[in-house]
Amino acid sequence: MRRSLIALALLGLHCNGSSTASDGGVDASLPMDVAVAPADVEVTVDAALDDVAPAEDVFVRTPAPACPAFVARPAPRCGTAQARAGLLAADAALDAKARRFDRGFHAIQALYTGVNSEVIANDDAVVGRVERFLRDEDGWDLAASAGAAPSTLFRWTKVAGAYAGAGAVADAYRYAVLRDEGAACDEVDRARAHLHAALDGMHRAVAVTGVPGVIARGYIRRDIPGGEGMETVPLFDAMGRPLPTEKTNGTWRTPAATGPSDYLWEDSCSRDMLIGWVLGMAAAWEVARGDATVDPARLATLRADARAIGQNLRRVNPRGYDLEVHDADGRVTFHGYLHEGAVDRAYIPNFRANGQHAIMALGIAAALARVADDPALDDWLHNDLIRLRDLPGIVRDRVDLLDVGEVTNFSNYNMAFTGAWLAGRYLCDDAAREAVRAGTVTGLYQTPGRPRQPAEMGQSFFDLVAVAAAARGTAWRDLTAADVDAEALRRAARTLREFPDAPFWERPRENCDAAEITAGMCVGDDGTPIPLSATSGRGDTLVSTVPVPMRIRPASNFYWRSDPYRPNGGGTPRALLPGVDLRMAYWMGRYLRAR
Repeated sequence: MRRSLIALALLGLHCNGSSTASDGGVDASLPMDVAVAPADVEVTVDAALDDVAPAEDVFVRTPAPACPAFVARPAPRCGTAQARAGLLAADAALDAKARRFDRGFHAIQALYTGVNSEVIANDDAVVGRVERFLRDEDGWDLAASAGAAPSTLFRWTKVAGAYAGAGAVADAYRYAVLRDEGAACDEVDRARAHLHAALDGMHRAVAVTGVPGVIARGYIRRDIPGGEGMETVPLFDAMGRPLPTEKTNGTWRTPAATGPSDYLWEDSCSRDMLIGWVLGMAAAWEVARGDATVDPARLATLRADARAIGQNLRRVNPRGYDLEVHDADGRVTFHGYLHEGAVDRAYIPNFRANGQHAIMALGIAAALARVADDPALDDWLHNDLIRLRDLPGIVRDRVDLLDVGEVTNFSNYNMAFTGAWLAGRYLCDDAAREAVRAGTVTGLYQTPGRPRQPAEMGQSFFDLVAVAAAARGTAWRDLTAADVDAEALRRAARTLREFPDAPFWERPRENCDAAEITAGMCVGDDGTPIPLSATSGRGDTLVSTVPVPMRIRPASNFYWRSDPYRPNGGGTPRALLPGVDLRMAYWMGRYLRAR
């Protein structure tokens, strides 16, 4: 009873509404037969579903455990070329591919904001210029190569938190790896400048709203192609009532009076956008510890933003629920519910077992507490989320509920693995971290006896999170070499090697034609047999019974939240994808070490 009820609800857990390029290109609408009540309506279910023990009548708060002491490794002088062995072994072809994506990212997609977006080339001549720049050259200045300002060549899409944060992770880890390798001085300096730009881009998402602790879903520059002429809505009407009357999954707003005037921002920051921003903030904090060359003023701003966002989440509503994302209009965002007693936008009485929310909430709270260095957030994390409500136990026992077979929403998997990464890396409570570790390895990554598990999917980010969990790596401790899952690591590397090369254009791919679909078996573009499922995937899509190899998957702007069983997919041929998914996983693998 419990599994079928909650699994049905999780079909629509975090529905993004329309499918747009900058929101992943994945249809995240609810199935028509699943009704999700708004968050201000409590759904009545059988109280017998609640198997979480009630809290004791008297709860005594105890001090949060101290985090391990951080000892900074002395960085070698730049230009001395020191050895630094990361998890990913040296691979000349993969290293060169990652560099092409890094160059394209900073020369084009992140050029005007410092963080991830996507671009669409104006014409085929621009496509040719980009091909030459990334394949035949090694510079970082497209304007010098093309003889024209990039703003005359492309149209930009919005910055969105889930992908902007992933790009910031890549920039943070790339800087740390180059710094710790004693790479050429100009390479280290450039990487540090990119980290500074990412810090500015993440702060902008807070500053533009004008309200401490409120973070934008996304934003766009209105003075470059793609951002002009966008229609905005005021936060309030003349009577002080929030607009629009019914909260949406993203409304464009003009910047606050104190915010950057050349940006428009999108409100209603959802779970996936929030955890993306926090992922980037945590990585930047981690690599900057003990590094006097990273701008201290930017780090102070990062700390203040993390504290305010954490306090926003810590607020308790009149019915006793915290872990809600509050917006600049005073309302909870459309998909801003992270409480373990909520399923999507509905609170279910006597139910506190949403494992996906629990793993995300633990990860976000732990990361924000570390970045903010805030005792109040540590107290909330330790006493409320861990001791009183046992979110780690919910993760251990219930995180597998997001798996609902062919119709699984893979955005949920991406959010859960991101939460697992943050919780495993930044929790200071050993017992809580062990519960998260168990849930990650045997509930999220590979549930025994269940088909279609992430361990088989060829999703490098999932593989690396599982590797780090199994080997107990944290922000204070390298992975234990004896516990590294070598096969998962090989899978991660294989997928990255098969990842499309830069420049990565969003061209349609059809592995299976109509006749093959009718027959239930098709042959992929490279000759790979692809048996098809008789059950449709999410959004009534065609899916296979085995993962489609990365080398022939349809294009995605973020593969780690796309269905790896989909053999066919469309696209916009002149859309240039940033490969931020590859960049994040590649530099994560280079950054992580085992001893």
